[in-house]
Amino acid sequence: MFEIVSREEELAALHAFVDEEGGGPAALVLEGEAGIGKSTLWLAGVEHARAKGLHVLSSRPAEAERGLAHAGLGDLFEDVLDDVLPALPAPRRHALEAALLLEEAADTVDPRALGIATRSALQLLAEGEPVLVAIDDLQWLDASSADALAFALRRLGESQVLLLLTRRLVDGAQPSGIEQALGSESIQRLPVGPLSVGALHRFLRDRLGRTFARQTLLRVHERSGGNPFFALELARVLDLDIDPLQPLPVPETLDELVRARISGLPASTREALALASALGAPSESLLERAGVAPDALDAAVAAHVIEREKGAIRFSHPLLSSVLYRDLGAERRSVHGRLAGIVEDPLHRARHLALSRESPDADVACVLDDAASLAADRGASALSAELAEQALRLTPMDGCDERHRRALAAARAHHAAGEWTRARTIATELLAETEIGSLRAEALVLLAELESVDRAVTLLEEALREAAERPALQSVIHCRLAWATRFRNGYVRALEHARAALALAENLDDDVLREQAQVAQAILGWIVGDSEAPQLPANAHGFATALGGERLVQEATFAVVNTLASSDAARGLLEHEEREWRERDEPRSARALWGLSWVEFWAGRWALAAAQAARAHDISTQYGLEAPQDHLPIALIAVHRGQLELAREHSERALELAEEQFALHPPQHMAILGLVALWSGDASRAAVWLGKADRQAATLGWGEPSIRWWSADFVELLLELDRIDDAVRVLDVWEADATRLGREWVLAHVTRCRGLVAAARGNVDQALALFARAVAQHEAVADPFGRARALLALGVVRRRGRQKRAAREAIEAALEGFESVGASGWAAKARGELGRIAGRRRQEGLTAAERRVAALVAEGRTNREVAAALFLGERTVASHLTHIYAKIGVRSRTELARRLP
Repeated sequence: MFEIVSREEELAALHAFVDEEGGGPAALVLEGEAGIGKSTLWLAGVEHARAKGLHVLSSRPAEAERGLAHAGLGDLFEDVLDDVLPALPAPRRHALEAALLLEEAADTVDPRALGIATRSALQLLAEGEPVLVAIDDLQWLDASSADALAFALRRLGESQVLLLLTRRLVDGAQPSGIEQALGSESIQRLPVGPLSVGALHRFLRDRLGRTFARQTLLRVHERSGGNPFFALELARVLDLDIDPLQPLPVPETLDELVRARISGLPASTREALALASALGAPSESLLERAGVAPDALDAAVAAHVIEREKGAIRFSHPLLSSVLYRDLGAERRSVHGRLAGIVEDPLHRARHLALSRESPDADVACVLDDAASLAADRGASALSAELAEQALRLTPMDGCDERHRRALAAARAHHAAGEWTRARTIATELLAETEIGSLRAEALVLLAELESVDRAVTLLEEALREAAERPALQSVIHCRLAWATRFRNGYVRALEHARAALALAENLDDDVLREQAQVAQAILGWIVGDSEAPQLPANAHGFATALGGERLVQEATFAVVNTLASSDAARGLLEHEEREWRERDEPRSARALWGLSWVEFWAGRWALAAAQAARAHDISTQYGLEAPQDHLPIALIAVHRGQLELAREHSERALELAEEQFALHPPQHMAILGLVALWSGDASRAAVWLGKADRQAATLGWGEPSIRWWSADFVELLLELDRIDDAVRVLDVWEADATRLGREWVLAHVTRCRGLVAAARGNVDQALALFARAVAQHEAVADPFGRARALLALGVVRRRGRQKRAAREAIEAALEGFESVGASGWAAKARGELGRIAGRRRQEGLTAAERRVAALVAEGRTNREVAAALFLGERTVASHLTHIYAKIGVRSRTELARRLP
């Protein structure tokens, strides 16, 4: 079963419709174009209804079945005939049996008798549980079945019958007889629209098991109109390296479907449409300048192939434009030449000029050089890459220097546009040529950004040798090597490259190079805990340039997040960064989102943090290599929210990537697997993973204590295993680093852990004082999760000291804290501790009957289910529930479930 992506609102509406209790029939109609995903949502609704215990009657008619009598009724009642037929009066039973070909009819089936039989069957089924009548593609339901259902629906009264319908949107189509029978007041309509680019990325990755470079994905999204079916068919036939100069191929499955829309149009209209397809988004005035008569497109408008709006022409679906453009064939060049003479924008003129030329043309190549630079300045990275590659294509073969220069420019432009595969192909082809001179070192540096870290080190070392006579480029390469070799040679050796970069910059007296080298030193120095390292810059502007691309600087962002004075300052910086670059530079905006996910995680906004981490991961994977750090905040947030399988999946994937890219395992992901084991109840396995993480961090020289966030959990686990001396050793090192560097957030956790050590040694008074101080410290650094853990520890020690009331107050406050951030596992632990406290509890004020009702409601049962289980009336259950809410002090079923241990 594939995941349903980016349909949270639609799924919520489906669940609410199925779950709602009410009288009389009602319908939810999923509406949208073919292939948009209605059926997928319909299936999810059907499965949810079955899980809730509804009688589900389903039919999925096909277009070819529209002329078959009663085919839909046969689908709907197929699985319930044994329950329904014996209970129907003879005339109604015979009508239904005859319609469904269960017996031979003497003559034609009486429509009225069949309608009454259908109503009776639905009423019988609805007596036990609500009935869901689910019909996919309502427009293909045969007329006789539709009439019988419509007759029944008009006469069902208060029977609990729900209808889940999908319906293809067709211009001018009227509501079906079934919809008319219910009336508009009983129908909810849920439009199913196109997927976003990010959702389409996840959809294609899930279905095809591969990812697509950003610009390729954008082209698929544009051509499919965000329709998942069309996008899937387009993506199936794509190679890994997509030529941006050629139209996307349209597979036969779609070609036939689209061509049927345009085949009946007059030749003059098709010719005008082909011209419009070459223009992209033309105006009527521009088409007139190209010689298209004003009435030439009337037939296309009438056939809903195009739409006119305020003087502009728009194809009703982008695939129509694709097929028409591809059909131009050899005529395409002359069409573009004609358009180059009438468009005014210099970028559009340059593009049409390029597409009008087949053989090399030095003059046009020069025009394209200028246009590519202009497009880059405007932020049109995809167009800049296309124009740069067109300039390369049109460069004469005897102009070797120009060809090499333009190849490097085209590779860089594709890299900037997110088309990493194409950039890698062009750079690799350039390096395969002989005598490219000084460009060789630059091409190697570019290619290093497109390869795995291990491969990048080899390329950068070669580039350093090639740049022997270019000290400025050597300084850049040393900065890149400082970051790329941090895992291979360790952070101390990596810092040597940063110092070499700074020495070269100082000799050249180049402020830009000096700043880049200082950035590299600052970040590496922060990780090793060097208090003498250069101060980290307040913003992350220079990170990517200094270290080698947006994808490589998550740790740098993490460093800024952890060293700014407050979470508000970090949030403000990163939110500004994300807003500024969202539309202009998505990898940079993704890095800001990655950082924001950490800010919100520390601040206790875990749901928001998870959403930001997921968006950052999606954008990053669309732009190039998948890196272990992309998975880190997703996995860490998931494990704290109790989503242990999700955390395990992401960390195990990250460890695989790290093995491929660095030939080692990052400590953070080993620590997350340790937490997964710990919170799954496997303490011994948790100790192995957390021990490995601690040793790996020490080997790498990670002196920054905030990177080793798992240390508190490791200490707590060691104490549970009665390894007090080992716990103290870990804690001493962590505290020394935090004190030396002034990391208040870490010191709050250290205080709590000191309290745990004191409790383990039997020093109760000392433990209580330390926990109380830890609560205050966590409050001071705005760490709600840490505060809740300190309160829980305080409550447990109070409980053991028989301070029942004080213990309950602390643990209830801890429970509230855990619930506020979404730490479900910790909340359950707090409830368990509350359950161990003797004495009167709130729920003990309930009567025996109220306790039974409360227990069943807390399990998630409806009033009807509780009434059936306890042999009570629904009104009695509702009355009990009102009293329960008042006595316990809650306002909802969810709160009640939380309060009852």
